[in-house]
Amino acid sequence: MRRVNENQLLDEKIRLLKIKHEHDFEILRAQYHTTIDSMKPVNIIKETIHDFKASKEIKNSLLETTLGIAGGFITRKMMVGKSASLFKKLSATVAQYFVSNFIKNKAEEMTSNEQNI
Repeated sequence: MRRVNENQLLDEKIRLLKIKHEHDFEILRAQYHTTIDSMKPVNIIKETIHDFKASKEIKNSLLETTLGIAGGFITRKMMVGKSASLFKKLSATVAQYFVSNFIKNKAEEMTSNEQNI
């Protein structure tokens, strides 16, 4: 009699483990599909755009960088003009670098002051 109960108990435990295994496998399968879906390039781009829209810091940083580059470019064009002199081009490139950094730093100061207010 005892042997039958032990066998029944063992069979019941095996059955419960199989059910748990199937349940865990379904969860794993669902997670796999979720992961594969999130790794698609379209979804990565969508998530990046959503993060960009949500983050004010990224927008400010992009604006600061754009202003710096534009200011440096305009400075370089004003210095070089139509001249093809090597010295003018070199000095314009150096001036472009400094003006770009100056504008970017001033824009950063303005946004940090704005956030402190």
